Amino acid sequence: MAIHYNEMLMMLWNLPETVAVFAEFDKWDENETNIIKKAKEENLKVILVQKETSNFKNIIPNNGIEQKATELDCEVVLWHSFNQEFNYERIKQDLNIKKAYILSNNIDLDKIKSAFMENKVISYDQNLNKQIIKSEILLKEGKIKEYKQLNGFNFGFKGFVEHGNHIGRTIDYPTANIVINDELKLKEAVYLTTTKLPNDEKLYPSISAYWTNKNGVNVFESHILDFDQDIYGWGIEVEIIDFIRESVKVNNLEELKELLNKDKECAIKHFKGE
Repeated sequence: MAIHYNEMLMMLWNLPETVAVFAEFDKWDENETNIIKKAKEENLKVILVQKETSNFKNIIPNNGIEQKATELDCEVVLWHSFNQEFNYERIKQDLNIKKAYILSNNIDLDKIKSAFMENKVISYDQNLNKQIIKSEILLKEGKIKEYKQLNGFNFGFKGFVEHGNHIGRTIDYPTANIVINDELKLKEAVYLTTTKLPNDEKLYPSISAYWTNKNGVNVFESHILDFDQDIYGWGIEVEIIDFIRESVKVNNLEELKELLNKDKECAIKHFKGE
């Protein structure tokens, strides 16, 4: 379970005394696992505080963070801030934090130490982040199955749907477009995906292209199968299931539609279990 927290909301949780671990869980490797194990020696509830900024840069997605936390019997706190200013005194109070565990490479190390008189700083060891380096390489090479085999979950991210050039609609392939700004650790290619809408637990089958369009804009476009609804402005969650093919240059819309028809056929077979 993940607690979504920001300083504009009144806390509704009456939490017992907790120990907080501050780390970059979006790059979770042995360093993060080791510091959590040390924190659990306090024999108090352990919460993992993950600052929510641009999740496009994540190598470990939020669902992966939650899965890893569950395996170690911890709670995840996704800390949202509207102005990117994070008030450690406030979160200490709201989440009833008795002691902070911090990795030495944390950019807010001094702020956290100042807010938490009871703290434990653990040295960050570059030799322990080999798995996250390998995960990033696999994503950049489009090796989606290998990424899942290494980590135990699929890669994914969240973003807001924006207006694009609307070319897809002219060939019956409308897409939900997310502007990435070259932050996504993923090979530009076409993928088999699922798309999740807000307040809807259904995973919608989709095919997606990550590419740089003619305007030089880095975008992730998802065509949701058998779906016809205006979702501009919505926050959606995309999960990458498998690599379909490399991106290729087409000469006209007919060639593009022919390629997309093949991609769709591939997706239909997958989701039917064929």
